[in-house]
This record gives sequence, C-alpha cells and structure tokens, in this order.
Amino acid sequence: MTYERLFEPCNIGTCNLMNRVIMAPMGNINMADPTGRPTNKMVAYFKERAKGGTGLLITGLVPVSFGIDPTVSEDNDTTYFPRIDGTSRTRLSGWRDLTSAVKPFGSKIFIQLSAGLGRVGSPEPALKGKILRSASFNRNFYVPQIPHFPLSDRKIRKIVKSFGQCAVNAKVSGFDGVQIHGHEGYLMDQLTSDPWNRRKIGRYRNKFQFGIDVVKEIKRRCGDDFPIIYRIDLTQALEESYGQEIFKKQFRGKERKIEEGLEFCKVLYEAGVDAFDVDKGCYDNWFWPHPPAYFDDAIYAEELAGRLRSYFQKENINAKVIAVGKLGKPEVAEKVLDKGWADFVMLGRPLLADPYWTRKVKEGRTKEIVHCIGDQEGCIESFKMGGHSCCTVNPYMGFEDCKKLTRADVVKRIAVIGAGPAGCEAAMTAHKRGHDVTIFEKNDHIGGQLHLAGKMMIKHDIRRYLENLHFQLELLIKDGLKVEFNKAVTPGDVNDHFDVILCCTGLETSIPDIEGLESIPHEEIREFLKNDLDISDDVKDVLVVGGGILGCEVGYSLAYEKGLNVAVVGKNKDLIPKTVMANRSQMLWMMMGKGSPSGKKDDLLREPITAYNTTEVIRFSGNKAYLSVNKGKKAPYTPWKAVIPENVHNPFEKDIQAGNVEEIQLNADLVLFATSGKPNNSLYYQLLKDDPSQEIYALGDSSEPGNLWKAITNANEVARNI
Repeated sequence: MTYERLFEPCNIGTCNLMNRVIMAPMGNINMADPTGRPTNKMVAYFKERAKGGTGLLITGLVPVSFGIDPTVSEDNDTTYFPRIDGTSRTRLSGWRDLTSAVKPFGSKIFIQLSAGLGRVGSPEPALKGKILRSASFNRNFYVPQIPHFPLSDRKIRKIVKSFGQCAVNAKVSGFDGVQIHGHEGYLMDQLTSDPWNRRKIGRYRNKFQFGIDVVKEIKRRCGDDFPIIYRIDLTQALEESYGQEIFKKQFRGKERKIEEGLEFCKVLYEAGVDAFDVDKGCYDNWFWPHPPAYFDDAIYAEELAGRLRSYFQKENINAKVIAVGKLGKPEVAEKVLDKGWADFVMLGRPLLADPYWTRKVKEGRTKEIVHCIGDQEGCIESFKMGGHSCCTVNPYMGFEDCKKLTRADVVKRIAVIGAGPAGCEAAMTAHKRGHDVTIFEKNDHIGGQLHLAGKMMIKHDIRRYLENLHFQLELLIKDGLKVEFNKAVTPGDVNDHFDVILCCTGLETSIPDIEGLESIPHEEIREFLKNDLDISDDVKDVLVVGGGILGCEVGYSLAYEKGLNVAVVGKNKDLIPKTVMANRSQMLWMMMGKGSPSGKKDDLLREPITAYNTTEVIRFSGNKAYLSVNKGKKAPYTPWKAVIPENVHNPFEKDIQAGNVEEIQLNADLVLFATSGKPNNSLYYQLLKDDPSQEIYALGDSSEPGNLWKAITNANEVARNI
C-alpha cells in the first residue's frame, strides 16, 4: 500500500499540517516539576514523536482549575500535572522549550486544556479535609461514599476565565492551537452532560453552556485564527455497556446519546470550534475511551467519526473530524480516511510503542513498526502508581531524556538463555551495541508466555507484536546474532564459554494438591495453551481455578470460541485484581455477557460465565467440584467499580468476615489451573554457585513473574549497561 491519504497535507482552521496523523493527548503525569513546569523529560518525549514525522502533537491534559478543583493538586500546592495557568514566566519558559523543540521537524503542537477532574479525581484530598467539587452533588468514582458538592456559578465562570488565560499563555509560548478536554467523564463532561449535571437554576443548568462559554472565551483572548479542537464522547454508552437495569440504578437512566452529541457539536462549531475528535464512553466504562487489547481495530471509527462527518456534510458545517480508537495498523488508518469517515486519524499508544510509526509508514517500512499490545501497564498503570507514562514494548518511552543506545567499549561474549520477551529484548539490545550474542531457546519458537497467549483469538495485538519481534530477530540474525532452538541449557554449556550470562528461563508452574483431583480430568492452564486449547468433544463444563487475568482470559476464550459452559473461581476479594482498569473492566463486561471484542450485540456469549470470588476449591468427586464460598463476598461482576491502589486507604472498605462460608457444588468435565507460577531460577543460582565472580543476571519471569513491562524494561537496562 502507498498510504496516499495519510500523507495528504490538510488544515485545522488556520493551522496547516504536513500529514493527517495526529498524536492523541496522553497524560504527561510527573513529566513536569512540582510547580507544573515541563521538564526535559517532557521535551524529549515530544521531540522524539516530532522526529518520527507526526503531523500534529497534542499534550496530555493541563488543568486550568487549580485552587477550585482540589483533586488536581497535592500537598503544599504542588501537582503531578503540568501547569500553564496564571502568568508565571518560570512555567512558560518550560513550555517555550517544548514548542521550540518540536517545530524544526515540521510538526505542529496543540495544548490540551482541562477543566479538571471532579468526581473522577483522587479521593485523597477529601480524606485530608478538603471539599470535593463536581457539576452537581455526585459520588466519587473511586470511593463512592465520598461526596462531591456542586460548583457555584461564580466558580464555574472563574474556570471559564482561566481557560482563556491558559490559552493565551499557550499562544505566546509557541503553541499552534488548543484542544479542549471535554470527554471521558472529567469535570468538563460532568458540566455538559446529564449523568452528572442536574442543576436546576443558574446559567449552567443549560448543559451546553459551559462548553460554549469556554470556546468563546478562548477565541476572545486568542483571536479567531487560533484553532480549537474539542475532544468529546459523542455518547457515554452507559446503557449500551451495562443494560437497562444497571443503567437506571447507577446513572438514573441519564446519558448523552449520539443524537444529542451531534447537536452539541453543532452548537460548539457555531461558538468557534474548528475540529472535533470523537470517542465513546467515560470512566464508568473506561474500556471505550481507552480501548484495551481485546477490542477489534477501528472499534468505533465508522459509528462515531463517520456519523459526525456525514452529519457535518448534511448541515454544511465546515469543521474537521478526527477518528480515534485502535487505528495503529497503517492499513486500518488508511481505510478510515479512504472511506471518508474522518479527515484525520489520531494515534495514542501506537506512537508510544513506536514514535517513528509515521516515518516508517511513509517510507514503506511497515514491517519495522513495533506494535502496541494494549496491556496499558506502562502508559496508564505506571502513573496511577506514582510514576510517569512508560511503554511495555518500548523501554525508551518516557526515558528519551536519559536512555541512549551506545556502542560497547569492550565486546563481550553473551549467552541469553530463553527467547521470551525479556530474552529477545536483552539479546537484540546487546547485539546492537556490538556484543557477540547467542540465544539458547528450549522450544522451537520465540515469545515465551506471549507465544501461548497469542493462541487466543482475543490476543490479536500480541500476535501482531510477535510478528514484528520475529522480523527484528531475522534482520539481526543476518547481521550475526546467533540463535539455537530446541536447546535446553545446562551449566556446562555456558560455563567458561561466555563473559556474561542472562538467565531468562521463565516460570515454574504447579497444580495444587486438592482432595479427589485424580478423579477428574485436569491440566495446568499454560500446558493447555501449548496444546492449542484442544478439548475433547465430551467436555461441556469447564472449571477454571484462578481469578486472575490469565484464568479469566482463557475462561472467556473457551466460552467465546468453543461455546462451552465456564465457571471461574478466584480466592481474592476481587476478580482480576492486578490488571489495569480498562482491560479488567472490559474482560468482566465480556464475561458477564454484556459486550464482545467487536462491540456488537450479536457477538455476545451464549451464556455468561459463572464467577466466584473469595472462594476456594475444597475437593473433587467424580465430575463435581465442591467450593467454599464466602457468603459476604462482593458480586464478582463490578466492572464499573475501580480497584484502587493498595497504598490509597479507603476508610469505608469493609473486611470480608472469615468463616462466613457456604459449600456449593459445580459440574466440571475439565478443570484448568491458572494459579500463580514461581521463578524458574534454579539454573541462575547454580551458575552463581559455580562461579560467583562471573557476570550473571536473572531477567523476566525467572526474576519476577507476571509483569511484562518490568521484564522488557529490566532486560533493556541490563543489556544497555553490559
């Protein structure tokens, strides 16, 4: 493909762009100092994407509501967000550094301004005595027992004025325009839509008014030639996501439907908006605005962007439309433009995984693209836990200011034992630095646990990533990297033959000893995946023991692909407790039979998966499994409720009482054990014992199981410093 549409110049208002690729706004959390001034980390991050050929860059959200919305500030008036409010020249100097760094490469850059967080902000300020605010009286998303009280009209007008001041600050700092953060259930969305704005009096009882006022204020301060993009969820999709019963109970049957979204866009255009990027959903169904790995490509491009563009053409509205949502495959992005669904495509995480995505597509090097795997461990979970955005498959992302790949001063012979993701990353990085590298792999393929995961239909993002990993290795093998497959390494194979040994030997798994287990067919779940999910025809009922992400993914896959009756049993108080919010909530949504990878209602499970948390399997007898279920357990299907980090205390959380149990039985023709593995590190410790002076490292699952981001990052760190 030539991708001609992607590389046609186009404009947003008076801003001319060299192509139709836009970098989505993604939070630059902790990429500014505590006063909000951008650091070199943020500058280097955007500069790398500009060098990669992206037409338009958009910053992560920059709140304008400091002093009004307590959730955007921390102790002593510090913040983890960038700031451009007020008239601080100290802050503006950081923004000027940023804009001047990206402009030489032909990219344009907009700043994303946000009214704040409101009900979706951290509840911690309330625990310190501050009054939290929203559009009306609303519950905090993370801790529903904590209230948010209505903002006064005076405070809202103050936010409007701050939008204008921040926009003009951005203009003088070198920005080419503004994107207004009006989606996803943040404070601006709360003020402009029915689920959260129930005001009966005052100017802002009109739910469109706040958006109109903000747009007009920015145009008043910056002029009509300063472009504005408005980011909007055309629908919150709450009823679609959870069905009428939950919709009426949780949200009082209120939300923005697509028809109202179209009307709102028309009103905003008349106020001065030049372009719209449209997504779907909010915090309460976070898998829509942050599409996880399970969703198909271009999940709502036609439904939302395409519909808005058709509406604009019908109404003779001269505003551009930007499509978002899983457009990382070049052929998919080109199709969206070719079909006329949008004027631009917006890429978020694909440009984190590969900042040179645009240049590679333009130069016909699409096989070289490193593809996002949709796990969201680095880009979102990292800053939730106090860090900044990173990327699982790109260990340089977020570290562009300090991580460099340099040639080694002394060439060393390096053995990499295991060709999983950690082993491949270590080997490729060390080889690029000039070392003499040999990979030993006990199987006939690379990928480790990713190879197994890719056998499930829902793991298409993993398969795409592995295709690129194969391509990269093949190029390096031609350049001298050595790989030996079907080679189980013993200490004698590597002792005295290598200067450095990297043990990437993966996991050890086991099956718990449970009474009567011998009476029922059973298998460890990773072994089951090795056998391509093969199941005999007489199996109808499957029990998955383990309520983590692997158990739920395999359980769902068996129900989705093979139509089996599946039950999942987890010992923790929540299912999938250690997985990021978007992926967790979508998996639960699909397991409960409300949604599917395609997002279509004709693609749902025949029967929802039966799930138990706070539950243990106590014995088997014949084809029966006997479970001890805590009667005080929470309902397992709560995808609209976030699992908050363990370092954030929730004083309203009730402990589950031990001993309050009942025994139930389930039919099971097959039992799969998805219990945690432990590091397979015996070779590592044997090598250390044989030669304590040798340079030996344990990486990946053989060091710390279950975290792909850490596996690849740690492997890269070691290989860059050998």
